[in-house]
Amino acid sequence: MAELRSRWLAFYSDNVEPVYKEVVSHIEKMIIGTLIVSAGAHVSSDEPAIQLFGYLRHGLVGRGVMLVGVIVLLLNFIDGLTKLAKVNWHVAWQIVMSLFYIALSVRLVQLILAFRGGD
Repeated sequence: MAELRSRWLAFYSDNVEPVYKEVVSHIEKMIIGTLIVSAGAHVSSDEPAIQLFGYLRHGLVGRGVMLVGVIVLLLNFIDGLTKLAKVNWHVAWQIVMSLFYIALSVRLVQLILAFRGGD
């Protein structure tokens, strides 16, 4: 029984744990990017309750924040794509995963904007 457990732990630490860490890391970065995009969309959509130093235009600041969020999402996407290219998977699988990432990012932005509630 001890040998089986040690084999499982060796398999887990060599194969499962690195993949799990990468997936969770990309999900965290995706959530952060979508939160930034959603915050920028909220600020540029209507007059928020906060004052931004009194003289900054909300629409301009919101678009700038959205641009930062899109850059974060794009960098995370490119990082994931390069890591997928190193794995010896079929190109069709990589395309499907890329489309899934883009669709999930857009849906997360929509979901976060929906959860901000009605004013």
